[in-house]
Amino acid sequence: MNRLLLRAILLVISFLSLAACISVPKQQAYNREMHASVKRIQILPMAPKPVELFIFNNPGYSFGLIGAAIAEANRNSKENWVQKTVSEAGFSHSALFRERFSAAMLDRGYELVWPDAARTETQKVKRDLFGLRKKYSPVSGADAQLDLGLTFVGFAAAGAGDGQPYRPTMNMSVRLLTADGKTVLFSDMVLYHNVTNNKTAIILEPDRRYAYPDFDDLEAAGASTIEGLRLAVEETARAVANQL
Repeated sequence: MNRLLLRAILLVISFLSLAACISVPKQQAYNREMHASVKRIQILPMAPKPVELFIFNNPGYSFGLIGAAIAEANRNSKENWVQKTVSEAGFSHSALFRERFSAAMLDRGYELVWPDAARTETQKVKRDLFGLRKKYSPVSGADAQLDLGLTFVGFAAAGAGDGQPYRPTMNMSVRLLTADGKTVLFSDMVLYHNVTNNKTAIILEPDRRYAYPDFDDLEAAGASTIEGLRLAVEETARAVANQL
């Protein structure tokens, strides 16, 4: 199969994952008083997710696989620039999230148990379109387990044109369960930069300083774009912690 066509198919799959953010996982608010005994939480290994670039309503996707292949080639070159910039800056969204989320949860009286880095990178599990596990197993040494599904981190635009600028974007689904994995205690989704116009998730508005009408503006901003990503990660970590 032509390489561009194969990448276009993969792009459509990725698009479906991002489009899932139009809806949310079955929501359940956390009852902190009822679950006051929950103090130590096991964080389940997260699926690795690179920094990406995406135009949600890209008109190229409307012209079949050939159109998608052309759109993908254009998007891929731009995404490569974003990833190179992030790499050169030594920025790790996963490390920053872990640091900020641990601190925010500690402030709220929780101790987090994180998996080792090797397991985080290699574990294969079946996940739904929200990035959450389809099955859970019991954990030991903790009062509950937390599943974090990162479906997008990077720069996204709600559509083509100057009126839909690229902005730092982070989409994360969250599910807290009992230690045996049988009962859901909390479930929701946090969207930093709501490109899908979601009406029910926890929505965080992006900082207006980091808006780029087109890719040339994003590229011209250079390493300063990392600060926008940093803010997206920090605000997402704080918002998740505030739900628990």
